[in-house]
Amino acid sequence: MGPSPDPYSPILDDPSDTIGLGAVGDAENPSTSEDDGPRDRYFRTDTHTCNIATTADGIELITTLDTCPDGSREADIESAPCNDDEYELAELWVERLQDDGTYTAPEQVSGRECITPADVAAQARRAFAAMQITTPTATVQAREPLLVNVHYPAYATTQPQTQQATLLDVPVEIRADPVEYTWNFDDPHTPGGDTLTTTDPGRAWTQDNPSPDASWIGHTYTHLGDPAHDPDTHVDDQGDWYRDTVTVTLDTTWQGHFRIAGTSTWTTIDGTITTTSTTEPLTVTEARVRLHCDDLHGATTC
Repeated sequence: MGPSPDPYSPILDDPSDTIGLGAVGDAENPSTSEDDGPRDRYFRTDTHTCNIATTADGIELITTLDTCPDGSREADIESAPCNDDEYELAELWVERLQDDGTYTAPEQVSGRECITPADVAAQARRAFAAMQITTPTATVQAREPLLVNVHYPAYATTQPQTQQATLLDVPVEIRADPVEYTWNFDDPHTPGGDTLTTTDPGRAWTQDNPSPDASWIGHTYTHLGDPAHDPDTHVDDQGDWYRDTVTVTLDTTWQGHFRIAGTSTWTTIDGTITTTSTTEPLTVTEARVRLHCDDLHGATTC
């Protein structure tokens, strides 16, 4: 079961307030909202470890631990082990800050606890929202200039990303999985729209593949607009229409998951993160058909 509410429990929502076995840490004094100045000192100490330290071969070993308060050297009561998907926290102790600036003797706040994924879900959600995800590389596979009426494959180079975190003194692994890709091909002139949403990141064309068609993740530009009316469409000296500022963007949606260290079960995190990738500007041209009297071999046909 998760931690029970206690009026003296420290505020540990901030990931920086991590307190480990035998380690001392400061948590916000529950009786005040002040953020500066001395605070009550909270720490976790494994009673069982302290007991072993005081009795093993009659040697005093308490000094080998950062903190072993007198109250922890009592007869240890064996508690039920945690389940495979839970994490065991050692006992929580506190040294209260007194008016004269000294601290009281340690007092126990809570016993050992089995922490479940539900106990750290809110903190995992905040950690995921702040996660720095590497933006995928978006590629439109083509040799410029791109030609109208040719289907060009598009693909994203991406994979799940993970990070380690300590939440409420519990070590966890947070994973971001790419689950949806929305392409905008910057093509307002082609009927049917210029966006494509898929759960497939796409793939690159290789020599052993058939020619890419509409079944591939990608896009076919069919019209470029009219140079007389569309400011982004131009005409060159040969009379060919072209656009040279076509920029493709990719919005990748990431779903978060987390698991407690040492366990195998991943828990889904509410909410998603979106990253945006942008290609370098591309040139798309609509070449005109022209008749010539001479063929490629120099022979005259007219």
